Amino acid sequence: MQDNSLQPIVYMAKHDPAVIAGLLLVAVASVLFIHIQLKMIRAGYKTSYSFFGKPFSANGWDAPSQYLKVRAQHGWSFWPVYLVYPCLSLGIALLIFGLFRL
Repeated sequence: MQDNSLQPIVYMAKHDPAVIAGLLLVAVASVLFIHIQLKMIRAGYKTSYSFFGKPFSANGWDAPSQYLKVRAQHGWSFWPVYLVYPCLSLGIALLIFGLFRL
């Protein structure tokens, strides 16, 4: 039963790995963005709560810039912010490229 359910994934990975890589990069960007949001919430910055209620509002997407402004005070690393947008853009590009190749 397991071999039958993994067969489409293995076929996709062999014939078009760009789709799998694109999905993985979008997932990494999402995890990094949520990591930034949660750090901001735990530090007491209320602007980050609005992302969960209204994800397309301006207050939700400015959390990375706010994170960069306060990261030195809390001793946080700057790498999550610098990796979010490259992972997201490269992941979307690979996903679109891979889907058009199908």
